[in-house]
Amino acid sequence: MSGLIHLPAFIAAALMVIFSPGPGTLYVAGQVQHSLPRAWQATAGVVIGDLLLIALSALGFAALIARWPVLLDIFKIGGALYLLWLGIAMYRTPPRLDGGSAAPGSLLRAVLITVTNPKPILFFGAFFPLFIDHGAGGTLRSFMLLGVLFEIMNVLYFAGVIALVARLRGLRAPGRLGGLPLHKLSGGGLMLCAAFVLLA
Repeated sequence: MSGLIHLPAFIAAALMVIFSPGPGTLYVAGQVQHSLPRAWQATAGVVIGDLLLIALSALGFAALIARWPVLLDIFKIGGALYLLWLGIAMYRTPPRLDGGSAAPGSLLRAVLITVTNPKPILFFGAFFPLFIDHGAGGTLRSFMLLGVLFEIMNVLYFAGVIALVARLRGLRAPGRLGGLPLHKLSGGGLMLCAAFVLLA
């Protein structure tokens, strides 16, 4: 593709990043207990959040954070507290089957989970330029093209997560996974993520 270099290496590296589960994966998996539309809406929220972070990285926000590290700390603490609150809420709230309906909150919460973690901005800002031919011009266009490729792989990953959790849920009692309530697994996972963010 024009303006891009080492595309196979980009795909391989991006897949390794995508297959490292984080708060977004836990949140999407937790939404499967309610309905598949809610899980897909949460996936859309993660993708929207990623694209916002990619756009900020392309516009130089990563350099701004590098210059003023206190911004990273503010985002980190705020994001960790939000994950903790969301994890506690998910842990304490048993699933209510929605009969296939979607909930607007799923999308917004997933966007917030993604954008309140500023580390991806630094990742995108450092990772994407390695695969852009800066001599070809159109750096911003190439940056966003890599973002679209990254998110296509991300959506395929989440499709697999949703299908797997839905399949496992179907083999066991509704709302349970591995003998444990899915909302408690997902909520506990989000609380652990919050602790890791604060301690990192």
